[in-house]
Amino acid sequence: MRLYSRLGVTTLDDPEFGTFHADDAGGFDFPDDVSDRLAGFHHRGKPMWEDDVQRQQRLIGEELERRKDPATLLSAVEQLVKAASATAALTAPVAPAPEPAPAKKAPAKRATAAKATDDQ
Repeated sequence: MRLYSRLGVTTLDDPEFGTFHADDAGGFDFPDDVSDRLAGFHHRGKPMWEDDVQRQQRLIGEELERRKDPATLLSAVEQLVKAASATAALTAPVAPAPEPAPAKKAPAKRATAAKATDDQ
């Protein structure tokens, strides 16, 4: 049976079955005789070893408790806001450079006097 140490054990020496090492996930694959014996060990009233189901229940319970804490929730929201603003800053379009002001033209001269014609 697969067991996980709740005390951070990474190696277990059994006089009858030899040495066992934890895998990357922290689990041990023990023969049934060893796992049955270890499952009964407790330290200060808490089990020292847990199986897959017990481990999942414990981790889910810890996560739910963590999410109930207002300070933790506020911290998580602040992290999301910072991440969103950082993403928005990266994806925001760059403002085009301002166009230079057009050069002022001299006002056009208006002819106020009538043209003299040679027809007279």
